[in-house]
Amino acid sequence: MEQPETTAKAYITDCFEKQGDFDILPREAFEAMLAKVMTLDETFMKDTGVLEGAVYDDDAAYDYLVEEMGAAFPQQKMYCMRFVEDYMDNQERYLDSIGLLEWE
Repeated sequence: MEQPETTAKAYITDCFEKQGDFDILPREAFEAMLAKVMTLDETFMKDTGVLEGAVYDDDAAYDYLVEEMGAAFPQQKMYCMRFVEDYMDNQERYLDSIGLLEWE
């Protein structure tokens, strides 16, 4: 059985590939960026208590992820805002597809 992280990564990768907007990036760069943004998102959720039931603040998450991604990938900095936005949309689709989203 696949780990949830592996399943999420595969789902999100598929969304990015179907969209095609980041095909200009070398595959290694894309994979490194996706792995990093997923790790950063998990860190954000831990630090803000989301994993213990706090509400996920999309705006705060976006700001945090863009800042950290820009620092981690200075050569791709011009893509980071869009990459993070698309990642967050794709992650939301994934969570909705497995029934883990709760709307307020």
